Amino acid sequence: MTDASPAALALGAIPEREVWVSNLTAGGAAVALGSLGVTATSVLYALSPPAAALPAQPFDHALALAGAVAGARTMFGAGTVGIFSDIVMAVGALLVASELARRGRGIAVAGWIAILLSIVVFTFVDAIVGYVLGPVAAMRDGIAAFTGFKRLFDVLFLLGTTAFGGGAMLALTNEMRSAAPMVSRPVALAGALTGLAGVLAAAACFAGFPFEQGVGISIGLGSAVFVVIGVQIMLRSRQGTR
Repeated sequence: MTDASPAALALGAIPEREVWVSNLTAGGAAVALGSLGVTATSVLYALSPPAAALPAQPFDHALALAGAVAGARTMFGAGTVGIFSDIVMAVGALLVASELARRGRGIAVAGWIAILLSIVVFTFVDAIVGYVLGPVAAMRDGIAAFTGFKRLFDVLFLLGTTAFGGGAMLALTNEMRSAAPMVSRPVALAGALTGLAGVLAAAACFAGFPFEQGVGISIGLGSAVFVVIGVQIMLRSRQGTR
């Protein structure tokens, strides 16, 4: 195909050449960028009172209420950064899953879909922590509403952690067995182990044990690992198109 002159393009005689970006290149970039934002969100969660910003077990209403008031600023920051990062990461997970589906890698697809669902759940978690818990806790007559939203926040946090951890284990263990892996084995192993830790910590919290710090740490570490995973997917995809 011959290159068109600027004049010809301006006149519309010859269509401009389309810029082509593969699903994996775009998906890897979105996963990396979104995960970076989620990592920053996790830091803001860590700076907030754990009784309010984590699914604390057993539930202590007084501590959660006081924590939501004291940590309103960092919780607002966590929610704001989180909701936008979640959207970017969800787009990336969907693009990666669609490409893996085209390749017939069903187990990996199931893992990435679970990760996508976990991100959708965490969008609500981040919205509640940033825009609901603090303002409702500061209301004079908001005690009952705060309790309801906090319990919803807790169960969604644990559900999202379970989906993310399970999805990471499925996707990354399958990746380690692939003949043409997109992610290096050490990084895939680190992500799978972090996912397992998150599932176990969330299960313990569902059973009433105080493992909420483990839940928070697993999400923070998992998002950091997925920054590297996204970068590796993007770079290896670009190398494969050359």
